[in-house]
Amino acid sequence: MHLYPLALVAGLLPLATINATYLLSASFGHVAWCIPYLDSCTSISATGRYPPAYFVFKGAMIPAAVILMAYWLLNVHWLKQLGCCHKNWQRALTLLGIAAGSGLIVYAVLLGSIPPEYRVPRHTGVIAFFGFSFFAQLLITWLIDQRPPMGSHYSGHLRWLKILLSLDMVLGLATVIAGFVIPDLYSQIDNAVAWNFTLLLCLHIMLTADLWRRTDFRFNFSAKP
Repeated sequence: MHLYPLALVAGLLPLATINATYLLSASFGHVAWCIPYLDSCTSISATGRYPPAYFVFKGAMIPAAVILMAYWLLNVHWLKQLGCCHKNWQRALTLLGIAAGSGLIVYAVLLGSIPPEYRVPRHTGVIAFFGFSFFAQLLITWLIDQRPPMGSHYSGHLRWLKILLSLDMVLGLATVIAGFVIPDLYSQIDNAVAWNFTLLLCLHIMLTADLWRRTDFRFNFSAKP
């Protein structure tokens, strides 16, 4: 059984969810019509705060977080199949992936009807998701790069993985600098940064899914009488 469809779902489901809930929320007048990736008119959280988008957000994002954790666990097995010998870094990848998925679950559960005093743990959850996901993607890109056959056969994929990570890093640094130096600018761009950061993270996952497909990563069922 090929496993790349699971990786595709891991990348597509969160992205599809936030775009679907934005369209629902805008249709019901809960957020403004715009292009959130450019206009920074609404946060991702605002799209899933009110029914019916509220139910779609929770109903899709919590399973998406579980699938993401499975994706990271399978990445460790994939790296082993590629001949990766960095066992400690593989363990670190597992922990980062589980922490990222757990942060997303906390964020999704606390979004919406939960009282305001839960705002801090909700923000902690989303920061954990973004932060741990970025470091997990940074680590897996480095581990792939350590395998010379991967670099020679899939140099284009590896180049794009690095480009996506570089763009994530630029967005993150720009947000931090703006928050300290130009607070007014930060308040104008922070929503768009979150949308684009999520897009880049999901594209990285989908690109890795294509590597799973090209390297024929699969699960084999077997039984003995």
